[in-house]
Amino acid sequence: MKKCRLWCLAVVVVLAFLLPMGMAIADSGNSTQTIIQHLEFLGYQCEKLDQGIKATHSSKLGFLLVVLKDGLMAQSALAGIPSQSHASQDGTNQKEIEKLSAVNMLNKESTIARFFWTDSGELVLRASMLGNYDKGRFYTFMEAWEKDGQAIGKHYQALKPYLK
Repeated sequence: MKKCRLWCLAVVVVLAFLLPMGMAIADSGNSTQTIIQHLEFLGYQCEKLDQGIKATHSSKLGFLLVVLKDGLMAQSALAGIPSQSHASQDGTNQKEIEKLSAVNMLNKESTIARFFWTDSGELVLRASMLGNYDKGRFYTFMEAWEKDGQAIGKHYQALKPYLK
């Protein structure tokens, strides 16, 4: 009986020591508050939503940052005009070809983001960062994200006919 009490006491002491360490390890990964602080340092206004972190900026593209189990995903969308599927006699739709060419031009120049059109006509820009939050990696990710977002302004004339 005495051995059982000592053994149980030893288990409780070990668990009491290990549990806080385990929580700290889990907390040191993709901590939403740490990410918000980093975004605010970069000049973004942040709002925590059920879907993720809404980040807005006075001179940069706003986006939603989703904290995932194994990384982060940033996404932004611009309102667009739904595709018109009126094909010419040869089966092609010149406007649709030009619209896809415009998004291909963005993808060719992007570093981390992928651009695509949704069925409802929105232009979506999406990028992922694998792994847990790390200050240096996140800074590099955001630098590339912002550069890719600037491509929309650079190619606005080609995109303008398809955006609202």
